Amino acid sequence: MKTIKVVFLVAFLMAPYSGSVFAQIATELFPVLGTIHSDEENWYIVKAEKTGIMVVETGGETDTYLEAYDEHHNLLMEDDDGGSNLNARIEMFVTAGNTYLFKLRAYEGSSGTYSIWTSLTSVAATTDLPIGVAHSGPSLAPSENHWYTVRTTENGFLIVETIDKDIDTYLEAYDSNYKLLEKDDDGGVGLNARIELPVEPNQIIHFKINVIGDEGAEGYTIIANFEPLPVDTEQNFERSRAVDIRLGEAFHVYFLKQEETRWYRYEITRPRTRFVVQTRGSIDTLLSLYDSQGNLVAEDDDSGDDTNALIYETLDPGVYFIEVKTYYDVTGVCTIHAETR
Repeated sequence: MKTIKVVFLVAFLMAPYSGSVFAQIATELFPVLGTIHSDEENWYIVKAEKTGIMVVETGGETDTYLEAYDEHHNLLMEDDDGGSNLNARIEMFVTAGNTYLFKLRAYEGSSGTYSIWTSLTSVAATTDLPIGVAHSGPSLAPSENHWYTVRTTENGFLIVETIDKDIDTYLEAYDSNYKLLEKDDDGGVGLNARIELPVEPNQIIHFKINVIGDEGAEGYTIIANFEPLPVDTEQNFERSRAVDIRLGEAFHVYFLKQEETRWYRYEITRPRTRFVVQTRGSIDTLLSLYDSQGNLVAEDDDSGDDTNALIYETLDPGVYFIEVKTYYDVTGVCTIHAETR
């Protein structure tokens, strides 16, 4: 039977961001370190003093699990290993004056000491970032955040990135309710940050930018670009709708949702032809090659560059089908290339 330990912890969160722990029982400072056993649940009550993005996370060697609830005990979010190592971390949008409950437990029989802290980043006014227009941002201190908003008009992929040579930038993307969608450090060229998101018409996406390091930046450049979905590949989710692939051309492959697959076809006309097909891009892809009867000929995960897939197979004449999918729940865009040798 679980032991429920209720801690009447009120954390009055201060902005801007601070890594300190604001934890009090009544008027006494709550200790940073705690202990939890496998049969316990520790509850914390947190009141947000300002509207913004709240982070609650644990530290230490204990494998922890966090759940967030509103004041009516409705589950809002939960997390296992979103923090460092086996620690839990929840990041959520909160409203000034509202109370939130956090349940902490040790994961699957773990027990031991832990630390827990909370912080709040105020949501500042955002600057509109038009598609295709490079924006020169002002100076950015190490502890400072700048916010930008992009409004979408059609289905496709939104790419927001910084394009500075010597500035190490960090980007986070949020939806209109300030729910974290994605974050990136060095996904762009060099030390630049880059985020690529599948979007639909009439979405509002917020982007937060800051810099890594102690020196800040005198200024920076940020740009938003958009790649619409090509009509001829928008419906090739099944083998019966496979798109003909042409040798030597790069075809964009778009994954808007989790567990989507895309299909392509190519006809080999010469005997004993060496056929090479591969993906290129920043997402983790899987490739499968089938004959005209649907029999699996070859498959690959990471034989290409980084996490890209590559198949190199000697084939007899016939029609072959290529299935492209992403690893686990990844969304994004890549390209597919085919050639014969």
